[in-house]
Amino acid sequence: MKIKILLATYNGEKYIKQQINSILAQKDVLVDTVVSDDGSKDNTVNIIKEFYPHISVNQNFPGTGSAAKNFLKMVINLDFNEDFEYIAFSDQDDIWLPEKMSSALKLLKKNDADLYCSNLTKWDTSNGSFSELKKDFPQKEFDYLFEGGSAGCTYVFTKKIAKELQSFLVKLDASNWKGFSHDWLVYFFARTRNFKVFIDGNSFIHYRLHQENVHGHLNKLSWNTIKEKSSEVLKGYYQNHVMNYIQYLDKNSVEYKIYKSFLGNYFQRNFIIWKYNTQLMRDNKKFMIFAVLNLLKF
Repeated sequence: MKIKILLATYNGEKYIKQQINSILAQKDVLVDTVVSDDGSKDNTVNIIKEFYPHISVNQNFPGTGSAAKNFLKMVINLDFNEDFEYIAFSDQDDIWLPEKMSSALKLLKKNDADLYCSNLTKWDTSNGSFSELKKDFPQKEFDYLFEGGSAGCTYVFTKKIAKELQSFLVKLDASNWKGFSHDWLVYFFARTRNFKVFIDGNSFIHYRLHQENVHGHLNKLSWNTIKEKSSEVLKGYYQNHVMNYIQYLDKNSVEYKIYKSFLGNYFQRNFIIWKYNTQLMRDNKKFMIFAVLNLLKF
C-alpha cells in the first residue's frame, strides 16, 4: 500500500532529518513524502533538497501563517490521479516508530474506518523522559464539537474521506478565523459526515517536546494543565472554534443547538455544558476542568 505523507515545515532544520529518516524507515508500506514549507528562514529546505532529492518541496510565499493552514493547503493541493491509497500528516520534529504506518493501515481495514489516530508518547528532550499521552478514551456522542481525535501527527486517512475533505476545504474561507487546529477540524469533518474514526490505544510516535514547539493538551490533572486550560477558556479559544464550525451544522440538529447555546450568555453556555456534560469530551478529567473554567468565565 502506498501512503502520501504530508509534511509541514517551518524553521525545522534541527530535527528534520530525524523526522524524515523515521518516515523512510517505515515497514511494509510505500511512502511518498511531499513537503510544504511555510517560509523557513533557516536551512530546512536546503537540508531536504540536499539529503532527500527525491522528496518534493513546495515553498509558500507568503507563508500560510500556521501549521494548521499549511496542512490543509496540502490537502487542497492533493492530486488524486497520483498513485496512493492513504494520506498521513507529519510534523517536522518527531520520531515515527517503524510500524506506525503499517499498524494504522491494518486497523483502518480491520475496523472499516476512514480516519485513524492514536495515543502518543511524549518525549521531553529537556530531561530525556517518556510518558504516555492518552487519547483513546471511548468516543462520545458530541466530543467532536469541543475536541479533536488526537494530535494531527497521528492522523492517517483514506482517499475516500480525503476527496470529500478537499471539496469542503476548497469552499472554506478561514481568512477571518481567529485560529484553529487542523486535527480538530478534520475530526469534526469526519464525525459530522458519519465517517468512522478509530482511535488506537497504542503509540507509534515519539512526540518531541522542546523549546521551539508549542505543546498543549497535557493529559493529567496538574497545575500546568489547569493553567493551560484557564488561558484557553478565558481567551475564548472554544468560542472562536465554535463560531468557525457552527455554520457547517444543520440548524435543526442537536449539535447546532449545543453550539448556539454555548455562544449565548453565561447561563445558556453553562446550562448546555452541564446538560450534556461528559458527552462533550472523552476524558472526564479534561471535561471537569473545561466545565469549571466556564463557570469562572463571565
